[in-house]
Amino acid sequence: KAVVSTQSGHYGRGFLPSGEDMASLRLLKDEHDELCTAEQFAFMLANIPRIEPRLQAMVFKKKFFEEAKEIKPDLTYVIAACEELKTSEKFGKCLELILLIGNYMNSGSRNAESYGFKLNFLTKLQNTKAHDNRSNMLHFLANLLENRYPQWVNFKDDLRNLEKARRVSDDQLSKQLRGMKKSLTNLKKELEFHKNPESIDDRFGTEMNAFLEYANDEYEKLEATYTNMGKCVAEIITFYGEDPKKTNAEEFFSDIVTFCNDFETARVENAKMKEAKKREEKQKELKEKEKRRKEQKEKERKDFIIDQQGEGEGVLDDLMDALKTGQAYNRDNRRQKPRQTRGKSAAEKRSKKEKSTDCDSALIPLL
Repeated sequence: KAVVSTQSGHYGRGFLPSGEDMASLRLLKDEHDELCTAEQFAFMLANIPRIEPRLQAMVFKKKFFEEAKEIKPDLTYVIAACEELKTSEKFGKCLELILLIGNYMNSGSRNAESYGFKLNFLTKLQNTKAHDNRSNMLHFLANLLENRYPQWVNFKDDLRNLEKARRVSDDQLSKQLRGMKKSLTNLKKELEFHKNPESIDDRFGTEMNAFLEYANDEYEKLEATYTNMGKCVAEIITFYGEDPKKTNAEEFFSDIVTFCNDFETARVENAKMKEAKKREEKQKELKEKEKRRKEQKEKERKDFIIDQQGEGEGVLDDLMDALKTGQAYNRDNRRQKPRQTRGKSAAEKRSKKEKSTDCDSALIPLL
């Protein structure tokens, strides 16, 4: 069974002989055996009744199945996206929160206590910067949802068909369906010429009548689904306070998809900033710890120096005590008397020295 692709059908139509050439070829019936292969093929085409309309019908048949296969999912995506936007509690709560934040920021201005906002405002949230210019309203919203309302933060999960729906072109769908309807009408007219085929081997009429019946049913289903899609789009646009006559489906879906993507980007950036802040705090803590360690080490060094100075003063104090008591001149006592413990502090030894100042004059004659 021969299969004609859409491309080969168009290619064949482009190389068909003209009407005059067809008439001339039919006159070469008696010279058929003398013709070359290409001329014999052209002669065969010339003798097929209504060859060009047949090729057009065959191309349409192949194209119909391809287009129907493309159109069905697109219609489904848009209808499903409309239903998701209408029923998503998480997304609705997120919009309420944005309105609340906006009214708080606009407190005292003419825009305070607003009842709503245009959906394209969602794409401009990142333009509202914080005082440090490092974050914006989307970062604030993401932090607020994650910390205070975590049950709403994954609202994008409720809108699974939105990305696919925004890629669907209503104009393209309408054009494809109009083309299908026109081709079905042309095929129906063409089959009027094939009710009584010249040859019993000509099955064009039989095959195409069966296809026409199937194609008509499929087209009616596609057209009904397309009409339902348009109704769903108009309802959801109105549901969000927009005018369906001024806002098309592509713009509507694109604004929401852009907001969802920007929001997820803000969440990622928040996580990065949080990690960076943790690293900074850790580095700061390490620096403080190192600073305290150095200060302690310096304090210990100074205390050690003071202790060493105190011990030196203690030796001098011991010598002065020995001179005052006369023990410095007793060789046996010097040998037997152990040295005083150095555990006394420098302050105590200085105090002892001050108390013994009155005896210094009595020791001078001895020296």
